[in-house]
Amino acid sequence: MKKALRTIALRSALAAASCGIAATSLAGPASADATDDFPIPHRMIITTCDTEQYMAAARDTSPVYFERYMIDRSNRPADVQQQAFDRIHWFFSLDPVARRQYSEDTATNVYYENTATHWGNWAKLFFNNKGVVAKATDVCMNYPKGDMSVWNWEATP
Repeated sequence: MKKALRTIALRSALAAASCGIAATSLAGPASADATDDFPIPHRMIITTCDTEQYMAAARDTSPVYFERYMIDRSNRPADVQQQAFDRIHWFFSLDPVARRQYSEDTATNVYYENTATHWGNWAKLFFNNKGVVAKATDVCMNYPKGDMSVWNWEATP
């Protein structure tokens, strides 16, 4: 009786393993792509604001989120801060089609964004929170373009 049960159990396990192998061998290649809001929210892709306008708006509409980003930034080496600064300005210089392509590239290739290898959250203020992006892009056009003072941030006591 025990031998019969073991034989049935073994056959069941082999059948399950065979089904698993068949399912994975018949499945198509895995694919991923960006959606309208991932990894970069659509509002960020289409905004006409510049980097500093967006940051000033984020500072005023989501102050805690802005402060966390700036604290995280200030804890990075100067060269990494500069790399992130240059990269986000590059992103804002792109037209919506190129921004969308960038979003697609970052969604499908983990190694595409070199800045992220030095600071994983380098663009958190800009890409990672649809709510922050929505609030900031709604009002960013009301801030002056190119106001670099937004980068001069110090923690409040």
